[in-house]
Amino acid sequence: MRLRLPLRMVAMVCAGLVTISLAACTRNAADAKPTISAGVPPAVTVAAADFPSFWVAERVGGDAIDLRLTDAADLAASEADLIAYVPGIDPAVDAAVADLPDERVVDVVGDVSLLASVRNPQVKDPYAWFDPVNVATMAQTLGRAMGQASATQFEALQYYGLRALSVQSDALAVDQRLQDQFNPCQIATLVVEAPVLTYLAKAYAFDQVPLIAWEPGQETVEAIYYTLDAAPAVRDAAAAAGVRALPVDTLTEGAPQDDLLQGVLDIADEIAAAQDCPLLTPSATDRPG
Repeated sequence: MRLRLPLRMVAMVCAGLVTISLAACTRNAADAKPTISAGVPPAVTVAAADFPSFWVAERVGGDAIDLRLTDAADLAASEADLIAYVPGIDPAVDAAVADLPDERVVDVVGDVSLLASVRNPQVKDPYAWFDPVNVATMAQTLGRAMGQASATQFEALQYYGLRALSVQSDALAVDQRLQDQFNPCQIATLVVEAPVLTYLAKAYAFDQVPLIAWEPGQETVEAIYYTLDAAPAVRDAAAAAGVRALPVDTLTEGAPQDDLLQGVLDIADEIAAAQDCPLLTPSATDRPG
């Protein structure tokens, strides 16, 4: 089990504070716009193309953004200040944002160390939020973009930066909880129909094995994880092997309680039970933060 020590948390928070400080120091006072009211900058309009981007934007932006969840067909016509998206989720979205000005487009996972897809090493796996530490980075990325897009950049960078730190704190608390929950697990192999758990597997020392390469009987496995569109075939394979078939929601379109981190916790709860991880407390519904 690879443990991420509290020092990593301290470093990330400090990095966020440094970002705010540097941005404040480089502001051009001659370009100052009207001051903010009650500590809230003038609204930045944000169009989010997927649920993770929407959730992070909502948490970081608060009352200082006008936020909409927008599909690929409407992105080209959107007049939003920022278009937030995660590349690789929807090819139609990827194509739509390719024609937009770079300064309006925010790759929400642009500062995350993305992992190569198991299916195609030339492609990056988009499901970065299954390691909550990446959610902390996503918050910082979007907060910085919102601040730079605001009419009152100096105050906005502070406002969004502080809210991003709050998201980071929640995400790192979830990470610590998952470290405890997955340490130890008696079954280290995650058999998956689709490699959507790549980041979770790497972060918490699981071995992710594609279903197509798995040979029943060679090692103890109690569950096969699948995405919802593959249910019939995977259920048949699981029944033949005498194991359970457990669905994994990729959280690209929504999450329990409209909360990305809660969605990760709920999935982690299912995994912990199926992988024989004895430390299953507290409940995943009792979200830290």
